[in-house]
Amino acid sequence: MIKIRKPNLQLIYVSDIQHSAEYYQNLFNFEPYFVSPRYVVFKVDGVADFAIWSGGESPEHESPRFAEIGINLETDTEVKELYKEWKADAGINIYKDLYTDVFGETFLVKDPDGHVIRVSSAD
Repeated sequence: MIKIRKPNLQLIYVSDIQHSAEYYQNLFNFEPYFVSPRYVVFKVDGVADFAIWSGGESPEHESPRFAEIGINLETDTEVKELYKEWKADAGINIYKDLYTDVFGETFLVKDPDGHVIRVSSAD
């Protein structure tokens, strides 16, 4: 019997792997640990990975994009500081400005393919 495993990979489809790899490298402030022409992986924490993929043998532009990517910071103060930093970066598309929700301070960013990235304080 195979033991149930914890999720350890978040993978999203992108239309331009090179552009998206550069975008996420800037966003995360660290380099990917695996790079190929259609698949790039960032080691997030221990065994957890975040990957971008352009699809099969060529980019699949029509792949559905329904997920929200989450970045949890330690405190609301850190969320506010990162918001100011990213707001000043013309390469980062702030989709929804900083606001307070039930879980604390949060804001939304969109990547080049329209994926929503939520920054918030840890629950």
